[in-house]
Amino acid sequence: MQIHAGGSKNSAEPQLGENGGEAASLNGERRQYGIFTIRDMSGEELAAFVAERLASLGEDEAIAVLSNRFCAPSVCVAIAGNSRLASYYEVKQKLVTCRATPQHLALKFVRHLYWSDLVRHSTDVQVVPAIRRAIDAQLLTGLAKRTLGERIAAAKCCSRDVGEALMTDPDMRVFAALLNNPRLREDDLVAFVQSERAAAEHLRLIAGHTKWGCRYAIRRAIAFSPLAPRAVAASQLRFLRKDDRDGLYRHPATSVYLRRCLEALEGNPRVEGEAETDGDSGPPGIGYNDDANE
Repeated sequence: MQIHAGGSKNSAEPQLGENGGEAASLNGERRQYGIFTIRDMSGEELAAFVAERLASLGEDEAIAVLSNRFCAPSVCVAIAGNSRLASYYEVKQKLVTCRATPQHLALKFVRHLYWSDLVRHSTDVQVVPAIRRAIDAQLLTGLAKRTLGERIAAAKCCSRDVGEALMTDPDMRVFAALLNNPRLREDDLVAFVQSERAAAEHLRLIAGHTKWGCRYAIRRAIAFSPLAPRAVAASQLRFLRKDDRDGLYRHPATSVYLRRCLEALEGNPRVEGEAETDGDSGPPGIGYNDDANE
């Protein structure tokens, strides 16, 4: 009997476990259905729901309320004023990204966000522009404290303001990752190449990049840059238009090496002491014929 009773007990335990699993699944479905219902409420229903159940709201329900498109600023103020709900990280994050949140409250919670979430929300067009600017300021403030891996990850998807600060990062792997950022613009790179912040390694990476190395404005800026390695600058000459090659040849900062490359490219090398020929003997623009015309 004891053995039989033990067997009956053991056989009953899986049944209880299965029933418990079904009950938990049912409760989960009801809870999930309730969250979807909260998201679909009208503005009046949502305000009444929050006023009635604010003290008993859970984290997921508060997030569902803030995700409702009819969420009013008064509802956001009520949730932010509840110390229990405002202590949840996901609620803080939702208060920052919700467009109905008053600006002073959203700015208050920006400093509580993690670095990865700051980077992600800084480019989210659903976030209010003033909040995105505050997020960028927060990112720039903590940029020097970030690890190399965090800076590389941020460079791939950050905003333009943060990307401009990362251009001068001492580690070139950050700049290489920044070149793959979809928000980086050609004008930004051209301005960087023409500035004194660009180093020779920066220009080498830009020239060899599959996306930016073929842009004409960037090729021209690299060729005219006195900081560009002469092999990199010379590799851009054959892609330049005739008037730009002429301007580069006459530029006072152009090295002798580049001038000889331009002469060889035109097929009209300059030879000291060689007699001048008429204007039809060589291509116009570069070469000793220009000196005679000047």
